[in-house]
Amino acid sequence: MRKSIFTNTVFYWTIISILSALFLWNLVLVVGYSQFLGLLPIAIQGTILALVVKKHEYARSGIKIWAILFLIVSSSLKLVGGLFGYVAGSVTGNLESYSLSAVSILVGIAIVYYTNKTVRIDIITDEPEASYT
Repeated sequence: MRKSIFTNTVFYWTIISILSALFLWNLVLVVGYSQFLGLLPIAIQGTILALVVKKHEYARSGIKIWAILFLIVSSSLKLVGGLFGYVAGSVTGNLESYSLSAVSILVGIAIVYYTNKTVRIDIITDEPEASYT
């Protein structure tokens, strides 16, 4: 059986905290404000959170894909689209939105970097070693 091994416990609990906070935020949006578009992020974040807690072999891949797609790529597109709108003059610049996108990109890059550095996949055997004496 293969398992993800988190060599840095701070990173492990940070990932769990980030995913839990985003999961709860989307849950509040869905339940409290009837924004049913939040069901997709709830499903994705819940799945990745379950993989991380179980230390499943796909937890490493799930974290990296989630960080690349939803933190880096989506925030980059939002930032570039906002800047194009600002240059074209159709949208007034919102510094808070730009800075939030930039922070999200940096957090995504940090998550991918630390996932590559601190998470490895090892083969774990459940059977005890037999001693031949």
